[in-house]
Amino acid sequence: MRVGTNSIYSKLQYQQDRLMSQLDLTMQRMSGLKIQMGYQGSSIFSKTLNLDYNLTTLRQTKDIANNALTFTNHTDTALQELTKSMDNFKSKLVQGANDIHSETSRLAIAKDLKAIRDHFLSIANTSIGGEYLFGGTNTTNIPFNKDGTYNGNNGSLNALLGSNNSLPYNITGYELFFGSDRDTNRVITTNVPKYNQSKLNPEIMDPNHPTGQGEEVYIKADDTLRDLVGDNDGDPSNDAPEVFYITGRRPDGTPFKSKFQMDVAYTDKDSAVKVQDLLDRIGKEFGNTTTNKVVDVRLNEWGQIEIKDLTGGRSNIEFHMVSSNYRDPNNPDGIGVADMDALLSSGAKVNTYVQSPYLGSFSNDSIASVEDYNDHRLHTIPTTFRTHNNEIAKKDTKLTDIFPAGVTSLDLSGISANDADKNPTNTNLNTNFPIGPDTTVQDLMDAIGQMYNAQPGANVEVEFSEGKIVIKDNNVKQKEPADKDDLPYIGESSLSLTITANNAAGQPVNGFRHDYSVEYDRAAFEKEGSTLSSNVSQIIRDSNEYATLDTKLSEVAGGSLNGHTYNLEVKDINGIPINARIEFRDSGSVLIIDSPQTMNGVQVGGLEIPILGPNGNPPQVNGQATPADEVTYQQLANTIGMVMNLSNTSTNDLNAITNNGAGGANFNDPAVKRAYENMINNSKANLSVSLDQNGQLQIKDLQRSATRMEFTMYDNTSSDFSLDANGRVQNAGKPALTFNANNALVADDPHVNFFEQIDEIIKAVEEGIYRPGGNASYNDSMRNPGIQNALLIFDHLADHVNKAHTKNGSQGNSFKYSIERTEVLITQTMTLRSDTIDTDLAENYLQFSTLSMNYQSLLSSIGKISQLSLVNYI
Repeated sequence: MRVGTNSIYSKLQYQQDRLMSQLDLTMQRMSGLKIQMGYQGSSIFSKTLNLDYNLTTLRQTKDIANNALTFTNHTDTALQELTKSMDNFKSKLVQGANDIHSETSRLAIAKDLKAIRDHFLSIANTSIGGEYLFGGTNTTNIPFNKDGTYNGNNGSLNALLGSNNSLPYNITGYELFFGSDRDTNRVITTNVPKYNQSKLNPEIMDPNHPTGQGEEVYIKADDTLRDLVGDNDGDPSNDAPEVFYITGRRPDGTPFKSKFQMDVAYTDKDSAVKVQDLLDRIGKEFGNTTTNKVVDVRLNEWGQIEIKDLTGGRSNIEFHMVSSNYRDPNNPDGIGVADMDALLSSGAKVNTYVQSPYLGSFSNDSIASVEDYNDHRLHTIPTTFRTHNNEIAKKDTKLTDIFPAGVTSLDLSGISANDADKNPTNTNLNTNFPIGPDTTVQDLMDAIGQMYNAQPGANVEVEFSEGKIVIKDNNVKQKEPADKDDLPYIGESSLSLTITANNAAGQPVNGFRHDYSVEYDRAAFEKEGSTLSSNVSQIIRDSNEYATLDTKLSEVAGGSLNGHTYNLEVKDINGIPINARIEFRDSGSVLIIDSPQTMNGVQVGGLEIPILGPNGNPPQVNGQATPADEVTYQQLANTIGMVMNLSNTSTNDLNAITNNGAGGANFNDPAVKRAYENMINNSKANLSVSLDQNGQLQIKDLQRSATRMEFTMYDNTSSDFSLDANGRVQNAGKPALTFNANNALVADDPHVNFFEQIDEIIKAVEEGIYRPGGNASYNDSMRNPGIQNALLIFDHLADHVNKAHTKNGSQGNSFKYSIERTEVLITQTMTLRSDTIDTDLAENYLQFSTLSMNYQSLLSSIGKISQLSLVNYI
């Protein structure tokens, strides 16, 4: 078969095109890539796309990790500076803890501490590139105010380093300067220093003392109970048992009350009851057993009781105690008194262990003088007269500023003083003392003096010291021999005084407060400017976290609230006195207004207002009263708000909720519900009721810078210490909740509030408070834990900051490792990509040379064939 010219041409053309294509592809590969278009190698193209995506992701991850690492490095620098400054603060604090300083040098140290504290605040507000390091997710606003309150949040800034791999890279201001540490134990302490009374008053209590000179020696655990409570003579065998009244909260959060008596008298000192026996009994009340201790109870070096929760991370324990050897003959259980209020009017000595500058409620209509154990000339009215503004009264203070509005006169009754021969006279005395608008404390003192000195031979002085009226009978005999001037006045005195508060009808009314060292939870919130504040943090038992407005009261209470009643003694936002109570019932909790009888022309006395469940803002309530254990702090806040704004409530709304004054309003009625909602909304316009950052209840006046409000809230069984048939306090589980209380001071606690605690430490140095309650001033320094405890607190703060510093270092290391790992992965991915799509240039060049030679050969062959003619065949 003959091959035609056309076939030869076509074959040559095909070979030429093929070689040209291969040369073109080889030339393209000279650029470094195996393919230029996806169709040139779909598998290579697909794999390369995946590898490019991985490279982009890895590079982005590296950039994010680098940014996060930079942030943690800036945080680390700030924390290093904070740690360095805290070391400096600790050095200054240790200097201030030595009581050898003069006031000038101590104040100089306090000034240095304030400067360091300001530096702490500056570090807390560190900003880098317009971002605040410690504001949480709120990085654009300054996180801390000058007073140390926090504007940020506890949100984490997270770096997404891959699918399901999100790592935090910030330390929030909350976790650095607040929060709680589970390895820290709560320690509480009383703040009344206790001296060994036998050594302080040997001329009275110890007839065998070699010198008779008293000395201040703090009580120790191995001293006798008589050394603690004192005695009014030198015979240790005739003393009545001391009865102790304790209110507190156990480590597991359950409240308790207990009353027990311990023997003081002894004939053999070696067998006498010791202070350690009392400490052991207190531990038992907290839950200690012979095989298991939950708390450690001991005396500190100032004779104060310290209680430590032996399990870390809990903030529950509370403690308050008073004691007396008085026995009420009308008390059926035979141990002390059934009602604490009876102690105030008994005229018996009361030993106290905790004191706080809080105004108690007017709880007694009468009060009796107490004879001083160590100087029988002195008879003290056992309450500190204070004004409604919680200031210690002076001689020129008006009695209307001390007593409640209903008190118009005082009945002064008692027994006359000794005569000129220093013998008791035992004459009954009585006089009525009217209280006018300008009657002063001095006028009352003059009336008392006149009543006693009207008796023949009497020599009585009436003194006023630190808010207390002291009556002095100068006709009391000294201890023999009489030729020594410094012997104590321990002769008998017949003088006694009982003061009864009367209303305009001449009927007794409650006009006296317990003294600030006796009262427990019937204590008014502390007033400062426009704000009323409590001192007891509301702690959720199960989590040890501070309660929020969404928390149920029962989560804090340590048991069911059913059957509990809480009394409210308040002055509302306009200064109008209101008495009310909240009754917690399983069938539905209610607020009951006791007084006044009318408000804005509407009968409100005895009115029951259900505690309804609000939803939304503005609130929209349902019509059913909330069961006791379902009531939240938000509902409590709403209820308090309605009471504190009651005088601003419109007549229409009051009429609606009282069913036009007839009572029995239907709260499912839309009009009644709307009136209830109006009361809540209107109260929020005038005042706010909230839980602060320490979980403490706070009421703020939004209308006045100096509020007229006053607020006291307490369980109505607070003073009840009657025993049941088993010898337990009838209301042992009450009060289930406390809001403001004269309780033991917190020396250390798992919870941290950095700047508040630093300010307390500085105040201790500034005022020279070396121990709890370390100065005699009636102010909030009474509750300062002192410089010695400040060292413990500061060590806890330093440890807390170190934990945050360690966490930041760990986060930084995570990003370092992530960057290193990402760089390795980038290298590996780039290598794999290169293997996939990159050209082997040497191989490609050799291939190009071969193809080029073949192509040249082909062109040469084509040229020769094209030149062939017929003559070539002849």
